Amino acid sequence: MKILERFFNNQKQADKKDSLGRNDICWCGSGKKYKRCHLDSDAHKQRMRNGLGGKPK
Repeated sequence: MKILERFFNNQKQADKKDSLGRNDICWCGSGKKYKRCHLDSDAHKQRMRNGLGGKPK
């Protein structure tokens, strides 16, 4: 039963990816906090989309 609850909770989190806080469960379903799982990679992708990634040296 816990597995099903976890699956459905993760689906809800995936739908709310844009409104995640640092201490929420990650959208990927790993069970980790967002700040320890995908925060850095998502922030990097966002910077690249906005053109703020900087020039490579």
